Amino acid sequence: MDRQVVSALVLLAACGGGEAVPDAACQPAILYLDRTGGMWDHGVRDDAGGNLSILVDAPRTLPAWPKDDADWSLLVECIRAGLAPFPLTITETDPGAVPHTEIVFTTSYWAGSVATTSIIPDSCRAGHQVEFVFGNALATRARACHVALRSYAQMIANLSFGDRCEDLLNDQMDCVPDRTFVDAQATCVDGNDQAIACRCGGTTQNSFAAMTAAIPSCP
Repeated sequence: MDRQVVSALVLLAACGGGEAVPDAACQPAILYLDRTGGMWDHGVRDDAGGNLSILVDAPRTLPAWPKDDADWSLLVECIRAGLAPFPLTITETDPGAVPHTEIVFTTSYWAGSVATTSIIPDSCRAGHQVEFVFGNALATRARACHVALRSYAQMIANLSFGDRCEDLLNDQMDCVPDRTFVDAQATCVDGNDQAIACRCGGTTQNSFAAMTAAIPSCP
């Protein structure tokens, strides 16, 4: 099983708030897929624009994603397909200071097992923005896509592992070939597929509904 640090809900709506916002002023949330590595440092809160993460223990230069261009293009295509139901702008160009969430694709976990496939912040509060995915621990592009999507959903929508084989929140490696965020209740499970309480409360979850709430459409 993958080792993973799980996270908090990020309120991604660029147009939320108590007052009506004209459609023209409402911009979709942005997800940056970062394959270039680069300098990251510890922050008391995540700041994707400033390359700060609560997960990074000290200033670190992270290597670039270890796969080739063709593999990367197919991985991006897979991630876009998995997130297609949601009003999310996905980019491979750094948005800079523009508010965004980020998946950093690098080689291996700097502070743990070489088998660690991804890490995300471990709390249920809002404001987390950065996920790290480690290519050296991922044997196939399909598994890299699954891990990236699953971890992203856990980070922004407070989701746990679930027992539905066809759902992206199911952690089993050889369950079904094509998984989605399923609009149905699933029982939360641990790494051995045994029922447990969901990490942010309750015993069941609906991954599609949770993602829809975390990435709302503009009015």
